[in-house]
Amino acid sequence: MSKKMEFTVTITDENGEIIVKKTSAREVPFIEEIEAKGFRAAFDDLETAALELTKETREPAVAALLEEASKKNGISRTARRGHRRESI
Repeated sequence: MSKKMEFTVTITDENGEIIVKKTSAREVPFIEEIEAKGFRAAFDDLETAALELTKETREPAVAALLEEASKKNGISRTARRGHRRESI
């Protein structure tokens, strides 16, 4: 009987509030599958699942973090530009 492997990437701010959270899951071989497939084939399935889950969670989490940062950076740049115009 297969088991589920789940990867979660959570990015929090200095206050512990979650900024980004991405989760992915895959079925992975367990005792019965390891015995039926053999160790090497089952290990390959497990390793492939781990690599895919890492990519599926890491890349969207980093992209979401960069998107949030660019939104905040865009707001602060706009505010600074506006402030400069008023002071000139």
